[in-house]
Amino acid sequence: MRSRYPGRLRESCALVRAEARTHLCSLVGLVKARLFFDKRRVNRLEIGPGGVKTKEGFITSDLSFRTDFPYDLRLGLPFPDESLDLIYSEHVLEHFRYPDLVALLRDCYRTLKPNGVFSLAVPNARIYLEAYAHPETFDARTYCTYDTGLSLRTPIDYVNYMFYMDGEHRHMFDEESILALLGQIGLREVRLRPFDPALDQPERRYESLYAQGVK
Repeated sequence: MRSRYPGRLRESCALVRAEARTHLCSLVGLVKARLFFDKRRVNRLEIGPGGVKTKEGFITSDLSFRTDFPYDLRLGLPFPDESLDLIYSEHVLEHFRYPDLVALLRDCYRTLKPNGVFSLAVPNARIYLEAYAHPETFDARTYCTYDTGLSLRTPIDYVNYMFYMDGEHRHMFDEESILALLGQIGLREVRLRPFDPALDQPERRYESLYAQGVK
């Protein structure tokens, strides 16, 4: 019988390397923020864009060395208090466990300047819950474009598709829950907003809900 230990050892080494990379990434972002970030400027931040920068005039932060300020967002943000005019998040918040999500949003509040705006887009869970209740009116070809390996032949598949997304999604929202969450962290003038072509990706419009609040 072949030993399982070499396989387990490889897995353990991979986890150690990943954790070390995460710590190094966050350290780099923190140092860059201390050295190069100027809170006196107009600062617009996009969190969680991966290594892709698509918006002119925005700085970026995510767990990627290709962002302007690499950082593990589960630790919050590497910026000083009241230093950001706008924070934008598009299809990012659903990837956090709820305690980490609330902690991140509270840190977004901390780093916003007075009257600064937090603006977001998240998947709209209501679409897929209504698909479960009324599958005859749901067009899976429109709303289930990502290949998860599911058969998508039964109503519950539509719910699993959006709520789990191969383990990538941790928390889902509808209109009421996202507004309550923004209010919970202290934002005012919390409201749903329309699609904004200056911020939001058109290809996500069909499945998204949009909201914002002001500090």
